[in-house]
Amino acid sequence: MRGLSIGRRLSSAAVALSMVLAAGRPIPARAQTEQAPTFRAATADTATSKGGVAAAVARGDYLARAADCMPCHTGPGQPAFSGGLPIHTGFGVIVSPNITPAARTGIGQWTDEQFYRVVHDGVGPHGKLIYPAMPFTSYTQMTRQDVSDIKAYLFSLKPVTAHRDVNRLAFPFNIRASLIGWRLMFFQPGTYRDDPHRSAVWNRGAYLVLGAGHCGECHTPRNGLGAMLLGRSLSGGVVEGYYAPNISTDPDAGLGARTVDQVKQFLHTGAEPHLGVAFGPMAAVVQYSTRYLTDGDLTAIATYLLNAAKRPDYTVPVPIKPAQSAAGQALFQTNCAGCHQPSGQGVPGAIPNLAGNAAVVATQPDSVIAAMVNGLPGMGTYIAMPSFAATLSDQKIADIANYVRTSWGNRGSANATPELAGRIGAIAKRNATAQGPGAGAPPLN
Repeated sequence: MRGLSIGRRLSSAAVALSMVLAAGRPIPARAQTEQAPTFRAATADTATSKGGVAAAVARGDYLARAADCMPCHTGPGQPAFSGGLPIHTGFGVIVSPNITPAARTGIGQWTDEQFYRVVHDGVGPHGKLIYPAMPFTSYTQMTRQDVSDIKAYLFSLKPVTAHRDVNRLAFPFNIRASLIGWRLMFFQPGTYRDDPHRSAVWNRGAYLVLGAGHCGECHTPRNGLGAMLLGRSLSGGVVEGYYAPNISTDPDAGLGARTVDQVKQFLHTGAEPHLGVAFGPMAAVVQYSTRYLTDGDLTAIATYLLNAAKRPDYTVPVPIKPAQSAAGQALFQTNCAGCHQPSGQGVPGAIPNLAGNAAVVATQPDSVIAAMVNGLPGMGTYIAMPSFAATLSDQKIADIANYVRTSWGNRGSANATPELAGRIGAIAKRNATAQGPGAGAPPLN
């Protein structure tokens, strides 16, 4: 396993999770010394007072990265932002649209107000309701100026004429009028307002986490209709076969025992000994989004996450049985110990530690299983990990997962099952065949 991390992405029943995984072209890395634009605009006329269109475009570039727009609006092998990414949900397939300034097939004829209504309210031109695969449920927190700057950046891009496939959703979800009831029950528009009892840094972090960064879209569990359970915000969710873990302030289940610097390091580099190495969906988030954020914004995010609500884990751990442990240990020694070491310590900077890795002992075992099923590309100095799907049965994969989650002092639950391994394997096969979300995403530089 290359690493197990703070992860993100779409659960099988959650349409509204879909704007997170990356596919398509990588964005060239900026020099580490480059100063990114200020994230939030103070007034409605900031664009004019700070350099006009060029300044708005620069801020919009930064904001588009913070909001992770490009990955979901870039299909496999397609030009950036030209759409075409098939997003698999429990309700069918949604295909991301072209958001280049092409007049007929993109957003080139949209007004500022029309663009704002899409992002802030989830309502397209001519009153067309937007499926919550677009996380307007979080973007609604963003200021009008920030949304305007993103539009300025998108309109600075080269137009790409590209007609995209229509959505393939099951009845009645293929009827947009069905969204009226969903919105009445689950969507509350409104721009973020600072908490006067909190510091400026905390408020900035809240704005980023709850708004543009839309972290809760993956790290929050959902109900059967795909709506976030806001009372359990940031307590973890299942995402395309991966588990996006608890990132609340809880010291046991979440990040409460970590430091600001540890969280910042993970978000900037994708690796931190206690939090693991970003892989799967979260690797894409680091690659295309969080590594570009300023030190101030990373500090704000970490500050908010370490000082927000606590979301404890109320599930009862499943203890491993002696026979399970013996079977898992034998399989681990044969297939994994050569890289991860018999002690689970890995090799610093090359192979992640499994002992003491927060994601290994997360509430759900999905990420441990997904790493074995999917394999992992190399990232930075960390070497690639092959897939074991063809060589290990679902039972053996579950046995290894339960072993690593309960060994070397790890206090995880032995709740991995062959049925879960089979479901995750089916997702992997579907995505590989259809080149769906995350397929072919390049590794971190």
